Amino acid sequence: MTSHKPLFRLLPAILLATLAGSAAAQETPKMKKFLTKPLVIEDQGSFFVGGVPKVTNYATVPAAGQSPVPNQIMIGQMYVQFEIPVAKKRNAPPVIMVHGSTHTAACLESTPDGREGWYPYFVRKGISTYLVDQAGRGRSGFDESVLHEAAALIRGGDVSKGLPLIPAFGRITDNGAWTQWFGHLIPEGSTILNGTLIQHGDPGDPPSDDATHTNDYRPAYPFSAVDANVAARVGAIGPSPKGPVNDFALEYYKQLVPNAEATLPGSVCPTCDPKEIAPANTWTPMDLALLVEKLGGAVVATHSQSGIMGHHMVRILKERGHLDLLKGLITIEGSCSLPNSGLKVEDFDNIPYLALKGDYTATSETCQTTVDAINARRTAGQGTAKAEYIKLDEVGNPIFKGTTHMMMLGTNNLEVADVILNWTEANIPGKSKTSKTKK
Repeated sequence: MTSHKPLFRLLPAILLATLAGSAAAQETPKMKKFLTKPLVIEDQGSFFVGGVPKVTNYATVPAAGQSPVPNQIMIGQMYVQFEIPVAKKRNAPPVIMVHGSTHTAACLESTPDGREGWYPYFVRKGISTYLVDQAGRGRSGFDESVLHEAAALIRGGDVSKGLPLIPAFGRITDNGAWTQWFGHLIPEGSTILNGTLIQHGDPGDPPSDDATHTNDYRPAYPFSAVDANVAARVGAIGPSPKGPVNDFALEYYKQLVPNAEATLPGSVCPTCDPKEIAPANTWTPMDLALLVEKLGGAVVATHSQSGIMGHHMVRILKERGHLDLLKGLITIEGSCSLPNSGLKVEDFDNIPYLALKGDYTATSETCQTTVDAINARRTAGQGTAKAEYIKLDEVGNPIFKGTTHMMMLGTNNLEVADVILNWTEANIPGKSKTSKTKK
């Protein structure tokens, strides 16, 4: 009788063999300098903020025949890394950068083709800069005990109780990122196995989204950064997509990870609409508020999924009486909703507010409404802070044509960074003499 080993036991051997073969066929390109020039810093490091202890019988999987025993684990904590420049911009508050869905802070460190990212660039400009991995994501960790508990219940025959415990891990797929930001999958309704990915601006680019951009120019993104092994399907699992092959080999796709914050518990916010708050909008906002407090004040810049998290952070700071510590809120292609996060427009009377969008995306009516409402109070003499909605596709500078949703990784990423830096310089007051950057 033939013995068949499970696929997962064979995968390491398959990968080693195929990778060894590919290594002989091609030379590994040498590393290049990522920074534009040397970066002089006073301090750098990492730490965690927030989190709570959880006692559970399912922190680990018990050995066969043994009963589970209680253990304590930490959940909901947030990983923070930072760099402090030697030449600080006078009185400039620190900036906290928050990534979006399916990403970690890696997307802010450098670009897929090995260029300087926003993190070192802001530091180079004299800004103390802090990056975070959202709670439940990346280096912040997640709560594996809910999966162990679900598996134990199912193995014990209680499927009706076990299955609901298994959370849905959201994530952006490779071709999902392509069709959301870089191009189309045609014909409509096709899949990666029978359809073709076509880049915006290439021949055959359908005009279906001409309301947000014309189809005569390409995305400002490093599509040349591909992995030859991935393009050749070395060690790949599953059939080959139809192609073109490089569309499925972007170095960028390696940054995409599951949204494991789904393993964390949610919460209830009586002043929010809706009142039930998802795990993602529960823990990262709490941790961001703690970080702002720890730093003695900061500007917070969010992206995409984390946009609403920044607003929930504002609510938490308000509830704690620390709204004055938030020196500015920047929402990059994210939600600007005030009712969703239990806020009122007057909460931003003294908080400079920037909403920013790139190209290939529709204008957010909610962001425009929020900005207009904040400015209306300022015009009426009820507030002092300025709000602005900058649409890069309307500023008239050709460098911003094709700016994608992932603008911190684009070929024009530093020009976009300058837009943010110039806005903060013009609109965010400096720190008071008594405030200081803390670690």
